[in-house]
Amino acid sequence: MIARAAVAVTCALAASSTALAADNPLSRAIPMVDGASACFARNYDAAHLKQHALQKTQAVLLSLRFEEDAGNHIIRVMLREKNRPAPLYIVGVCGWSDKANLGVDNKPLIAAFKATSGLDCHAYAGLRTDEEGGDFPVDFAEDGKSLTLYVFDQVAAWLGTNQRKGTVGANLGVDDLIFRLDRVDAVACRALERLQGKQ
Repeated sequence: MIARAAVAVTCALAASSTALAADNPLSRAIPMVDGASACFARNYDAAHLKQHALQKTQAVLLSLRFEEDAGNHIIRVMLREKNRPAPLYIVGVCGWSDKANLGVDNKPLIAAFKATSGLDCHAYAGLRTDEEGGDFPVDFAEDGKSLTLYVFDQVAAWLGTNQRKGTVGANLGVDDLIFRLDRVDAVACRALERLQGKQ
């Protein structure tokens, strides 16, 4: 009888932990079901770019997709910048965290990130590797309709979609590190979602 009660309590705790893990803005917006995804985008018009003369980024496209084999939400980002021969692509993994912007030393990764919780993301450094290409946070809106992406200037990225060439340091300018994006039709990210990051 005691053994049965212990098993019941263990099962209840496991179910409760799973429910808590799923009870956050990310998993509510993008359920932990294989292939569930959301797409976010921003295109900067000429007026904005004229007002922000140091900004090189012309467009940002971001996919968040839950992939069962990875057991996580995979992030894919495309940055189209003037004076680059091809877009930059960042691929990594994200999870919800109450300490999204804290490094291993418990200090903020990015001073401009003011939220307490959000997405704790880790870029892949290349194909077939677990080596990280940089940590970065994402401030994810409670309603899942927008987000703010914060990146480091040297986050690992591919120049163009040919991932066999390996990653490079993104080498982003000071006005190309924070992007507020709005949710758009998921179809807009389908091509982007073919990038694997690691295999």
